[in-house]
Amino acid sequence: MAVIIGGLIVIWLGLTMAAAMLRWLGIELHYLARIIAPLLLAAMETAMFLLAIPGTERLPLAWHWPMTGGLIAAAWLVNGAVSGLYWFQQRPPKNEAVSE
Repeated sequence: MAVIIGGLIVIWLGLTMAAAMLRWLGIELHYLARIIAPLLLAAMETAMFLLAIPGTERLPLAWHWPMTGGLIAAAWLVNGAVSGLYWFQQRPPKNEAVSE
C-alpha cells in the first residue's frame, strides 16, 4: 500500500511542482506545450517506475510487475487527464459558416 501511495504522490508532486516552478520562473507555455508537457512528465514517471519498483524490497516478488504496471497506468491516466482537460478548455473555436 505504501508503494501505491508513494507512487501517486510522485505523480501529483511532479505535476504541481513543475507548474509551480514554471510560474515562479515566469515562463508561460504556449498552447501545444501545455498539452505535451504532462505527457512528457508521464513518460519520465514511467521510466522512473520501471527502474525503481521492480528492484524494491518493500514488495513481495510477485507484486513487482503488477504494481509497476498499475502506477504507470495511473501516471498516464492522471497526466493524460490534465492534458485533455486543458485541451478541452482551451481548444480553438470551430469556424461556423455564416448564413445570410
